[in-house]
Amino acid sequence: MHRLNIIKVLLCLLVISVFSFLPSCVEDIPEEFMFTSTKKTMGRYIEDDPDLSEFTAILQRSKTLGLLKAYGLYTCFAPDNDAIERYYEAKGKSSIDDFTEEELKQIAYDHIVYGDTLTSGDFGIGRLNQMTMSRGFLSISYSENDIFVNGRSRLIEKDISVHNGMLHIISEMIDPSRYGIVDQLSKEERFTLFYEALMLTGLADSLQKDVDESYNPNLYRHLVIYPPETNPAWRADEIPESRRYGYTILMESNETMEANGITDIESLKTYAASVYDDVYPEDAGITDVTDRRNSLNRFVAYHLIDKELSLKQFIDAYDNGNVVKTVDMYEYIETMCPNTLIEVTKVRSTNETNLLNYIPSAGRKIQIVNNFENEDANKAQNGIYHELDQMLVYDRVVLEEHSGKRLRFDMASFFPEFTNNGIRGRTHRIPCHHIWFPHDYIERIKATPQTVMGYVESNSRLGNYQGDELFMDVKPGNLYEFTITTFPVPAGTYEVRFGYLTNYARGVCQFYFDDIPTGVPINLNNDGYHEAIGWVRPGSDPSDPEGYENDKMMRNLGYMKAPACIKISDFAWGPNEFPRNASNVLRKILGIYTFDKAGHHTLSVKGLSGGQFMIDYLEFVPISALETEDIY
Repeated sequence: MHRLNIIKVLLCLLVISVFSFLPSCVEDIPEEFMFTSTKKTMGRYIEDDPDLSEFTAILQRSKTLGLLKAYGLYTCFAPDNDAIERYYEAKGKSSIDDFTEEELKQIAYDHIVYGDTLTSGDFGIGRLNQMTMSRGFLSISYSENDIFVNGRSRLIEKDISVHNGMLHIISEMIDPSRYGIVDQLSKEERFTLFYEALMLTGLADSLQKDVDESYNPNLYRHLVIYPPETNPAWRADEIPESRRYGYTILMESNETMEANGITDIESLKTYAASVYDDVYPEDAGITDVTDRRNSLNRFVAYHLIDKELSLKQFIDAYDNGNVVKTVDMYEYIETMCPNTLIEVTKVRSTNETNLLNYIPSAGRKIQIVNNFENEDANKAQNGIYHELDQMLVYDRVVLEEHSGKRLRFDMASFFPEFTNNGIRGRTHRIPCHHIWFPHDYIERIKATPQTVMGYVESNSRLGNYQGDELFMDVKPGNLYEFTITTFPVPAGTYEVRFGYLTNYARGVCQFYFDDIPTGVPINLNNDGYHEAIGWVRPGSDPSDPEGYENDKMMRNLGYMKAPACIKISDFAWGPNEFPRNASNVLRKILGIYTFDKAGHHTLSVKGLSGGQFMIDYLEFVPISALETEDIY
């Protein structure tokens, strides 16, 4: 590698380590490590703009200005002088001198995103997936003519391209809440009854984590082979820069509860018992509200999620170029009520989204409503809360719906770490973005030391469900071995399948479901044309134009084509728009299993011949639904 390139890479790593631990020496980066291009760096551009002189002072006092003059990729939302003066006044301060250096550093970091160059065209609607340097998230909203950050900060000037990033000038300071989600909720006068139940059950204690301070990204830089800063042609590697926790509270207002006959905590207990004592009659006698089996405890817990979900992240963030836009879309979310899920539906015919436990036959359709003062009012330091228009419960109607239909889980949906750290929901084309994880980063995955865990973020060139994939890699001469814990599935008898894409370098492996071998080892190198699979391209046989007869033949061999709800919007890696028509995108039937009670399950895989393992999604299909199952 050219000596200059080596220096650039080392500098990038140095810069990352600098801001990860909030040191005080950023301003002292030597001059030889600064850009020498004729195009200004972020720091120089801000410094030279008289309308940003107060923000420049904040960057200087916090020793952050030098960071924006160094190598790296940055997006900065810079408030103008008027915005900062209003901020001082709102905080009861007269000038920058009234803030400590640490406070100024927090302010500066609130306005900077490291590691990506975001134009206004990249924003989308809702929460950005990229974190700020203060480990928070920004949300984007729109009026007829303007773009706003966190509901208040209007973009005065946008898309100013500088040598090491993208600059946007904003009308108001970004001032995120420093309260935890429980403290933030305590200030909401319209949700006092739900808050009382949250405190009474003790479930508020489950919503306290913020950042895993023991996680040190600098210990894992060796996992990065192709740093994004080197502009790799086809693959860019990253590791998570932090390990954040996050939460979502779904809740009904006092008014909605009153409309359902609930006016105080006792009537809420009665309501909860009417639902959950019916679903769990064996626990009907438990009166201790802190017991996870108590009906009030279950009611509250079903409203709590260990992922921080903006409106976009319930389902819209995954409705990308890999999804057929005429097919209804489903996402599943595990709640803190033991062994329960919420189904999120996007209905194409009506263009409705974020429908919770949508069951038309029962007249069920719960929606999220936005009655908060501004875009950011429901956002806390470690989570977010949303108002519901109806009562959210896991009753027999919901249980029967979930246990009677195909449940398809994108692998990324299993892992709160992906959502809480801005990993899931990003979409790329070139380069393909690979995220590498150290062991113990993902709680639901246990792997041997030689197994390296990775994730490919959504890419329009891949034939994957929602465009992303989970993979396990090893160095030559080693074999992977890992176990993944799934979402909870209702009791019943299910056909279990996994979806994958072969690239002829997967190798042979043995699957275990709940620690039991699923049959003989499987050669994942084989594509659909192999005689053991029997794939025939739909339309190639005049007697079977849609491929339905071939579907039956493949099922007899234990395989299926890809779902017809997946598409490829960029044909750089293949000519097929629909992976159902591609021989290398398949489903493997692992077997039929009976679960006598609702609960989590494990999928274990042992490599037998080297290679890289890849998994896209898992399916649990009740045997009662097999005869009528569609191809989507």
